[in-house]
Amino acid sequence: MDQSDGKLGAAELEAFAKDFDHHSATYRDHTVELLGYMQEKCPFVHSPNYGGFWVATKAATCLAIAKNVDAFSNFPAEVIPALEPTLMIPINTDPPELYDYRAILNPLFAPKVMEREESAIRAEARELMEALVARGGGDLVNDFALPMTGRTTLRLLGIDQEDWPHYAKPMHELIYSTRPLEERLAESNAMVQRMRAEIRRQQEKPTPGGVIEYLFNVEMAGRKLRIDEVDSIVLIIIGGGLDTAQALIGMAAVYLARNPERRQELIDHPERMDGAIEEFLRVFPPTQGNSRRVVKEVVVEGQTLKPEEQVFMSYAAANRDPADFDDPDVVDFTRQNNRHFSFGVGPHRCLGSHLARLEVKACLETLLEMAPNYRLVESGVEKAADVGHVAGYNTIQVAV
Repeated sequence: MDQSDGKLGAAELEAFAKDFDHHSATYRDHTVELLGYMQEKCPFVHSPNYGGFWVATKAATCLAIAKNVDAFSNFPAEVIPALEPTLMIPINTDPPELYDYRAILNPLFAPKVMEREESAIRAEARELMEALVARGGGDLVNDFALPMTGRTTLRLLGIDQEDWPHYAKPMHELIYSTRPLEERLAESNAMVQRMRAEIRRQQEKPTPGGVIEYLFNVEMAGRKLRIDEVDSIVLIIIGGGLDTAQALIGMAAVYLARNPERRQELIDHPERMDGAIEEFLRVFPPTQGNSRRVVKEVVVEGQTLKPEEQVFMSYAAANRDPADFDDPDVVDFTRQNNRHFSFGVGPHRCLGSHLARLEVKACLETLLEMAPNYRLVESGVEKAADVGHVAGYNTIQVAV
């Protein structure tokens, strides 16, 4: 560093912008200032890393790319570099096929459907928090947020929710661990095999009312789904359901612990919780961005992009674009028209956004009700070493 206040100097910011790497420790530790610099100085820039890709940091540019399904494809992956062990439907499909999949999947996670799950989700959160409080503390990630989202996701799928560690922990390790990638991928692949075996078991004896049963029975565009399609859809539900919501719960819990006046604000004004969650989504987006593959020549911000080039839409940057948000670095629980990018934009917008909001609200309200004076054990607060795919904490030890 060439500044004594812990911030990066101008030369370092310029160097990083030319060598952008959202998986680096520098990005993790200086996300806001790095993206702010890029937004001002080089809002659409090329990085040589991971085979080369463009980085879009302005909200309008990200939105234009996401909506231009003729020039940009989500296949084969939406992250740079690709991590998925297999194709995930519908996230890696493009129109018009995408619309067929969304037509059968959207009803499963519609707001009214998710509202019916609220009591079960809140009961799950209370049970986990009661155990943590009884012990005098614990890990808000591994003892609270991760099991809550894991158990809820499996229950909705129709898989035994007690099986959650076999799914949640490999996913969490894949994203957050610093262990060799080969080891993490092996564990993730073992989880996928376990999932596939469960799906095939349910082909003969499905869990009544579960998503898997629905997928075997529903017709899409006049046909039944193939089993590989069921595999892929269930995998994206697991991938999206287990780790992104828990990441936001953790980020919000740490922020409130380190800003006790904001915690008290939510305790005194519970009606502000919905606005607070939208603001947490904006300033602490679990998904830092998504990528697209160019499929036909297109001009973006004066640059001509050729087929097979990759573009990374930085949602973390777009969420703080001063052209779209007043005082973007201020955490405002009463912010109006908070149209953040954290669930994605365009036709690939997150399928489970209503479920995620419900889970986050249940967890934060339960935490503030049952452990309003929780304190961070700072030695046990460990942010992910790599936040490029999902930004969150590996562990958050608290005392209550």
